[in-house]
Amino acid sequence: MDKQIIEIGSDGLSLSIKHGFLCIMSKSEQKQVPLDMVLSIIVSAYDTVISKNTVISICENGGNIIFCDKKYNPSAITLSCLGHWLISQRINWPINASVPLKKNLWKAVISQKINNQAIVLKNFDPENSAIQKLKQLARTTLSDDSKNNEAQAARIYFKAFFGNDFIRDREKIDTNILLNYSYIILRSMIARSVVGAGLLPFLGIKHRSRTNTMPLVDDLIEPFRPIADKLVLKEINKLNKLQNIELAPEIKRRLARITVYPVKVAKGEVPLSEALHIFVNSLVKSFEHKKVSLEFPKIL
Repeated sequence: MDKQIIEIGSDGLSLSIKHGFLCIMSKSEQKQVPLDMVLSIIVSAYDTVISKNTVISICENGGNIIFCDKKYNPSAITLSCLGHWLISQRINWPINASVPLKKNLWKAVISQKINNQAIVLKNFDPENSAIQKLKQLARTTLSDDSKNNEAQAARIYFKAFFGNDFIRDREKIDTNILLNYSYIILRSMIARSVVGAGLLPFLGIKHRSRTNTMPLVDDLIEPFRPIADKLVLKEINKLNKLQNIELAPEIKRRLARITVYPVKVAKGEVPLSEALHIFVNSLVKSFEHKKVSLEFPKIL
């Protein structure tokens, strides 16, 4: 059975742990979910009570809790401090990684991101002229993306994929709110893999910010955003409007299926959640052996 992403979207709910189950209680009913089946809890309601034991139990079982604002942007994410059994050794690898290694890792990440943008665009519009432009940008990405091919690709890709009127703005209640929600789920999956691999999420390759506690997660999310974009476009195509979009429960459930989105790795087809563990561990190998050895899953 697939692990679940649970959203707490209604006010007045309380969460607790009892006999190995996550208990979600309101005044009139109670729902129970086996603790080991919880991947993430997304808290978008403002009036929610969560016990300390619940937070600890979720983290100890490899899950996390995401607290969101009203636009579905993450305000905080809980992560286990237990991590990997070799964490004391592994945290030193990214700290001691050379600048050239980090720059080449970032080159590989951005090149793959742009390639994946071309792949998902081709899936919806095989003859779009932007596909070849994206492939060219992917091929010509330099160390540290010094010519900012990522931004050039974004300008081409988003217009081609979501239409000429689309602007990526996290505050807008349109296509962007679906992207916000999908990226939250993706971010939580990568954060879980990063901590599970014994890396510290606040030691990034490229991203640096005094206010961002997970720059490494935001580095590693980039090649996988196009998968979220693909699921969002499918939802947009089902709707009759592009403005004032509401995240209905059925839409959230379908977007949450990104956890089991099929991708291809060396051993065959696996869900994205499993492929992310493989990908993050390939980053660990890159740090350990001081060369780029990233294993990107192939989008099907």
